[in-house]
Amino acid sequence: MKNFSKVISFIALLVCSLVLVVGCGGGNNAAEEKVIKIGQAPFDYEVPFIEITKQIASEQGYEVEVVAGDVGFMFLSLTQGDIDAWPGVWLPSIHKTFQEKYGDQYVLGSEIFKDAPVGWVAPEYLDVDSIAELKGNEDAVNGKVTGLEAGAGMMLVSEEIIEGYELDLELVSGSLASMMAEADYAITHEEPIIFLGWRPHTMMRIYDLKFLDDPKGYWDLDSEYWGIRKDLAEYAPDMNNFFNNFEMSLDEVESFLYAYQEEGQSVETLAKDWIEKNRSDIDAWLKG
Repeated sequence: MKNFSKVISFIALLVCSLVLVVGCGGGNNAAEEKVIKIGQAPFDYEVPFIEITKQIASEQGYEVEVVAGDVGFMFLSLTQGDIDAWPGVWLPSIHKTFQEKYGDQYVLGSEIFKDAPVGWVAPEYLDVDSIAELKGNEDAVNGKVTGLEAGAGMMLVSEEIIEGYELDLELVSGSLASMMAEADYAITHEEPIIFLGWRPHTMMRIYDLKFLDDPKGYWDLDSEYWGIRKDLAEYAPDMNNFFNNFEMSLDEVESFLYAYQEEGQSVETLAKDWIEKNRSDIDAWLKG
């Protein structure tokens, strides 16, 4: 009888141990799931938003993962829930095509900044002020427009422009780095060039540039928004509130970009300083 009691006690101890192990395992999984995944396309203007968000999410107790990819990948990742948010949706013009395809499959968050000029830019010394002037005058720009990755929103709009204005221009694809390298060389040597431009970007502070007029209205003053996966409010309500309220002006973004790209200041320090200056707003954003 005594041995039987020992067996029962041993079994009970074993069951309790298993319960504790399972319980601990479940706790670890819950901790592992407390992750915010931020999308990042290969454009410099996203850097301030992403670094600020990384620091805020960490303060809120989340681990942060940054998922890199092109624009098409970002929209698809939002719809599939592979990322939680991405600060790179440009509307109404640049990402119009993507918005028409994916707009009902994700949540459009806060308007980070508004009325940003976008379009084809040229150095001021170039004797061309309008896209319409290029018709029959394509040689004045060496017969090409220097652009970005082939799938970028501005490239898709540029293809429409070339067709709509009936221009004999080659749209040259590449990367942001290659585009800016070619622009820098051309401007340094005062050679003709047209390339894709926008604010916020340090190009507007470094070079003397002009946006070409667009009489047919393909370009518009765009706003940049957060894209948010649909069910984030259930998973991370504080960060969902943050993505629905976050704001940063064009001038602030360009100052941030210039400070780290041209002056060599730390991205982490710049973000920390901005957070401290805007702490009361951020606290309100998190609460919704």
